[in-house]
Amino acid sequence: MSEDEKTPPHSAKSQAIDRLTQVSSHLTPSTKMIKANSPKNALRADYSDVLGQINSLRPIAAKPDTANRGYKRQKQAGKLWVRERIERLLDADSFHEIGSVSGSVTWQTVKPTQEKPVAFVPSNNVQGGGRLGGRSILLTADDFSIRSGYADGASGAKTVYVEKLAVALRLPVVKPVDGSSGGGSVTTIRTEGWSYLPYLQSFPHVMQQLNMGIPNLAAVVGPAIGLGAARAVVCNFSVMAANVGALFNAGPQVVASATFEEDLTLQDLGGPMVHCTNGTIDNLAADEPECYNQIRSVLSYLPNSGSEAPPILTCNDP
Repeated sequence: MSEDEKTPPHSAKSQAIDRLTQVSSHLTPSTKMIKANSPKNALRADYSDVLGQINSLRPIAAKPDTANRGYKRQKQAGKLWVRERIERLLDADSFHEIGSVSGSVTWQTVKPTQEKPVAFVPSNNVQGGGRLGGRSILLTADDFSIRSGYADGASGAKTVYVEKLAVALRLPVVKPVDGSSGGGSVTTIRTEGWSYLPYLQSFPHVMQQLNMGIPNLAAVVGPAIGLGAARAVVCNFSVMAANVGALFNAGPQVVASATFEEDLTLQDLGGPMVHCTNGTIDNLAADEPECYNQIRSVLSYLPNSGSEAPPILTCNDP
């Protein structure tokens, strides 16, 4: 028998110990390893640097910039800000945001290993989960005060993620629509030389939701333009706020350039008198709060998906 054959192989226990030691060295590097790195490249084992950056951005995103022209326009139009809408719609303190720090950040170096944000423009779509009437739902809401809710960049990617999540978790999706245009941008076509219409990344997942019987509910609480219009009309139930809602493929200026019909208002082009009478939108509400009350009421009759039974409420009527 050779010397190699006499040497017993490592036991499973010793292999596990070796592996844990290896992993531990990555999670909690020794002092020698940290000193070997330059201060600029040294990463903290507890990720406190990254978590600190995230925690510094979240309060900025959650607070409106009252000096912003878009926010002022939002209020002058009689519309709620996106996070005010979420507060009105969901059960109190139930919202958990997804992608809360996506956006454009300008950083200032404070120390070699520390930065602080000096300017932050968050993504103009707020996504996440919460509870509505005690039930778990997913939500995607437009922030029209930032770039008129234009759905590009991180905004579109966040929406795709939530649509996929709805399929995986089999949870209803609620969509307060105010903008979320895109795809037909003249500027994009001129600069990029192409348009991503007709294929839309998020829509295959929306179709899958509908085929699975997952409720999709939309509230048109502003001008639903282009993709925003498409998102609203494919829902199982849609409601439009009479005082601020409108829906169309392109705005009055584009229509005037194409058909020479001038002086059209948003309401003329696609307000409640147009779409709540031709079947495009299912129902009419006086204002935003009533939109959310209707969505809450409709959802109470629906299951989370076609594979479940609808909710049952106790009846005391003999």
